[in-house]
Amino acid sequence: MFRAFLNDKIGTIIRHFAAEIQPLSLTKLLKLLYITDEAATRETGTPVTWLEYRVWKHGPVPADIYQEIKHGEKMTIGKHLISLDDYISITKKDSPIRPEKEEVFIQAKGQDDLSALSLYEVGLLNRVVEEFGAMNAAELVTYLHREGSLWDLAVKQNNLDVNFEIFQNTSNCIIDFSDLIEDDDLMKMAAQSAFESLYFHKTLYENKLQQDA
Repeated sequence: MFRAFLNDKIGTIIRHFAAEIQPLSLTKLLKLLYITDEAATRETGTPVTWLEYRVWKHGPVPADIYQEIKHGEKMTIGKHLISLDDYISITKKDSPIRPEKEEVFIQAKGQDDLSALSLYEVGLLNRVVEEFGAMNAAELVTYLHREGSLWDLAVKQNNLDVNFEIFQNTSNCIIDFSDLIEDDDLMKMAAQSAFESLYFHKTLYENKLQQDA
């Protein structure tokens, strides 16, 4: 929902991961983004990127980021292109977890500059890199598949294990971060306030892009 409005922030975070961690596969990047947003929601009530994570066979995936990096599908608003091209470049090699398939690897482009992020966000990114940066994609998939994780609960609640086994590796089911704070009224108020503010500014931003088209 907020991808276009937060594209610069998301690009900055992805570039930082690519600058700090090499090699960085697309699979690993997607898991690090999810870990960042889940941790932020647990700690503050709101994610950092506000990406929408779908429940896929190999873990939570922000589908629009996947489609852009993997297949080159970019968003447009009016005549304005929303992309990560200013922040990263990509190469393709054999997958580290599925050798029979090609995997995309991400490299940083431009200066690794986190000055637009809050101190909390910078600290969180540093913690994610320190704790998870050395893990490979397969290890991160296993970590996010652990018993009781949001991915695990969503798979069980929506009977997706059969779908993944027989039909396809994707689903339209979305991870609900609000489950992490359902027992904390203060966190829920903070989340609602942040969402409303972000939605208002997103609307202004998209209206301006449409007018400038």
